[in-house]
Amino acid sequence: MTNLIKHKRVEFSELFYDLVLVFAISKTTALIHHLHNGILTWNSLFDFFMSLLVLVNSWMIQTVYTNRYGKNSLFNMVIMFINMGLLLFISNMIGHDWQLYFHSFCWAVGTLTLTLFFQYLVEYHRKPTDPSNQTSFKSTRWLLWMTGLRTLGVYLAALLPINVGIYIFILSILLTFIMPITMTRKSKHFQVNLPHLIERISLLVIITFGEMIMGLANFFTIENFSIYSLLYFMIMLSLFLFYFGQFDHAIDEASDQKGIFLIYSHYPIFIGLIMITVSMSFLLSPEANHLFVTSFFYIGLGLFQAAVLANGPYNKHYLRYSKGFYFVQAALYLTALTLSLICASNPMIVVTIATILTLAIEIHFIHFYMIQTRKHSTPDWDLF
Repeated sequence: MTNLIKHKRVEFSELFYDLVLVFAISKTTALIHHLHNGILTWNSLFDFFMSLLVLVNSWMIQTVYTNRYGKNSLFNMVIMFINMGLLLFISNMIGHDWQLYFHSFCWAVGTLTLTLFFQYLVEYHRKPTDPSNQTSFKSTRWLLWMTGLRTLGVYLAALLPINVGIYIFILSILLTFIMPITMTRKSKHFQVNLPHLIERISLLVIITFGEMIMGLANFFTIENFSIYSLLYFMIMLSLFLFYFGQFDHAIDEASDQKGIFLIYSHYPIFIGLIMITVSMSFLLSPEANHLFVTSFFYIGLGLFQAAVLANGPYNKHYLRYSKGFYFVQAALYLTALTLSLICASNPMIVVTIATILTLAIEIHFIHFYMIQTRKHSTPDWDLF
């Protein structure tokens, strides 16, 4: 593998930038925190998915730039701080009354994308000192097209009436979402610093787990503490260990993957974790349609589990999952889903089954990891 980027550590400025996402994700989660006639409306789900797509996609574009070219320079820090302010402004317009702020929202998102375009433009016109970096600028041209088209599309939406502009806006966001897939398939020169990218995306997952912790905090008060508090806490721990077992221990950071699958597989991880978070309160609500809430909860679990396991082909060679491993994981999920739907009217049974499921998939992973590591590598775990 030809490394276009030397190994880099995550800078403090990047961690500071991530703090804005804590607030942004909480605003996005609030879009699906209220049931209407026992279920979530299609409008609420659409607002949630589009808001999350805008935020995470913008974060991903910034992260890829920092991963490939970014330094802790004054220029990059100023752009990052400007984007922090824009993200705060954008986050405060996320809500069920977004139509009132549509044009302001478009101007803010367009300006955020323009700063990303400007960063790539500056990098594109710089003369690389390393000859091995010459070919990488072909992929930079693609990134310029992507951010440029999104900037123009979102600004155009801001100039049009909302009944027309909303479709231009959605098309522009979806275009930005889809273009990298085509770009990396055609370009042999697109490479990333994989350890840095894994660390950055994992930090965003931690932020999403932080949103889950804030949701769980309501169950850890003197008034609300119960068996549900312990079961939900065990679910969260199992999901956390399952994720970081895969991405901190099993995945091969020395592989030559372009990182595009890693990025796109994390969208269902973020969505799944947020769905699980809001479902924890829904399951105990007497006004909820329990069949809907149970299904919603398990869709979130399924998205999370499937997206984590989908990265198995990029693991270290001795930790790549066999068909039998995938079969057991799928069987555990489908069994738990079936039993929970049958018992959907009883939240205690549903939560207990979900707890057993998450523990089971984590124990199954740990068993696989320990056996394979003992066979092919040196174990690095100790009791103390």
